[in-house]
Amino acid sequence: MLRLVSLCRLVGAMFLVLEDKSECFNVEQPVETRMKVRYEIPSLEKLTPSETKNGVKVALTDRRSETVFFSKTIADHAGELELVTQAASPHQLCFKATRGPLRFDIDIDVGFPDKYYDDLVADHKMDKLQIEVVKLNDELAEILSEADYMKDKEVKFHKKSERVNLAAIWWPVLQLAILVVTALFGVKNLKHFFSAKSLY
Repeated sequence: MLRLVSLCRLVGAMFLVLEDKSECFNVEQPVETRMKVRYEIPSLEKLTPSETKNGVKVALTDRRSETVFFSKTIADHAGELELVTQAASPHQLCFKATRGPLRFDIDIDVGFPDKYYDDLVADHKMDKLQIEVVKLNDELAEILSEADYMKDKEVKFHKKSERVNLAAIWWPVLQLAILVVTALFGVKNLKHFFSAKSLY
C-alpha cells in the first residue's frame, strides 16, 4: 500500500506492517531535503533482544531508478532516523517487518533537527536572536527549494499536457483520413465489381 508524503512540514501516520510485507510512503520533496523520521513500535517493547534482532527494515529508494539511498534495520521500539533526499524525483520510504504484525507510529518532519541548532549555538557561541536568524534562513532556503521543485514539476506537467493535446488533435484527423481512404477503396472495388458483372 502506498501513501503520499508531499510538500508538508510535518506528517504523522499510524499503520500496521504485516510479516514479510512492505508498507511504503511516496515522498515528494526537492533534492537534498532533510527529513526526520520519528518512529514508535509498541509491539517491540514487549519482545526480548533476541526476538527483535532482525527488527524492521527501513529503506529510502528512488522510485524511478530504484536506487537505494538509505537502508537500515531498526530493533528498538522508538527512535529517530535522519534522511536526505538524493535526487529531484519521487522517493519511496518503505518499512518491512521480519516478524509481525507490528503497529507503527511515525512522524515525518522536514528540516534540520533541533540538535543541529544546539550544536551551532555551542560551536559558534550564538545568542537566541542569531540562532533564530539562522533558522529563518534555513526555512527560507527550504521554501525556495520547494518553489523551484514545484515549478519544475509544473513545467513537466505542461509539456506532457501539450503532448496529450497534440495527440488529441491529430488522432481524429488520422481516423478521418483512414475512413476516407477506406471509403475510396470501397467505392473503387464496388465499381470494379459492377463492371466485371456488367451491372454498371
